[in-house]
Amino acid sequence: MWRDNIREIERSREIIRIGGDVPQVGTLAFGIVDRGTNIIEVRPTSLCPLSCIYCSVNAGPKSTNRWAEFVVEPEPLLNALEDVVRFKGINDIEVHIDGMGEPGVYPYLPKLIRGIKSISGVSVVSMQTRLYMFNDDSLRELANAGLDRINLSIDSLRPELAKRLSGTSWYDVDYVKELVIKALNLGINVIASPVWLPGINDEDMVEITKWANEVGLGKGSLPPVLIQKYIPHKRGRRVNIRVMTWHEFWKRLKELEEKLNVRLTATNDELNIHKAPQLPRPFKVNDEVKAKIISRGIIKGEFIGIIQPLRGSAIYDRVITVIADARLENVLMGRQVKVQVIENEDNIYIGRLIF
Repeated sequence: MWRDNIREIERSREIIRIGGDVPQVGTLAFGIVDRGTNIIEVRPTSLCPLSCIYCSVNAGPKSTNRWAEFVVEPEPLLNALEDVVRFKGINDIEVHIDGMGEPGVYPYLPKLIRGIKSISGVSVVSMQTRLYMFNDDSLRELANAGLDRINLSIDSLRPELAKRLSGTSWYDVDYVKELVIKALNLGINVIASPVWLPGINDEDMVEITKWANEVGLGKGSLPPVLIQKYIPHKRGRRVNIRVMTWHEFWKRLKELEEKLNVRLTATNDELNIHKAPQLPRPFKVNDEVKAKIISRGIIKGEFIGIIQPLRGSAIYDRVITVIADARLENVLMGRQVKVQVIENEDNIYIGRLIF
């Protein structure tokens, strides 16, 4: 049934295929995100069949602000990733497959994982997913390709609440639990990563922790569950609840740990997260650059531009999200325009048109 939701999205939004002529660094919508650690984020698609009620990126069929979705061809993504890994020059890189969608629906996922695992310097391949789109054969294919760990998005073990939180009537959390056992039997480690929505799924934090501990999630220095704090985002879907402060969140996690005798936190050392050389930022805030507009951006009123001239390297070539009136689409598409950079944090470039 999830495929029906993907087809619904394809009918209502433009699906943009990203090939080898487009840089893979510069946007959150697709490609590669480097935050200056040994963890490199790879984002192959923005498509998602669910419409989770708290989704920070407003993904899925019920999105009210998206007007495009992205699917990246595996070869240019892998080529760029190899350049980035080589640039970092270390041998304990974790490549985490995630994104502004559900990586599990990416059509080239086994090929992508196999390619990532073959890059010298990559030691771990992990993926954030809700898991529901897989079966025995497809999970075995991921295991054979080299997937090391699944970070499982799961917010309730109660079927009706799980459906409500996913914004989708067909989501089956019992089936997801079966898939977790299959993944573990195939040698893929799994960590549960629920989002805690105070007043909605408080008791589920207890039940998910008990279940995860019983079935053997987490291995070595990793805990079975890493609970996420709900944080409302400007463009995301918001839930009408009282948001916990960070102090309250950590206090309640500590209380849960003591009550259940299960570790729910981990240090960066235990997670093997450390600083590593970060890609250079070739363009500064307030710089004026030339960019060729190639497509819509993911949000209405945004466009994707390729900053000119290209140098033929993922280390320096960038795309930029250009904010402009959506009514200018026909005027802007395919043109080279002047853009002022207004943000460049972690090499995520946002700019505004200069007229």
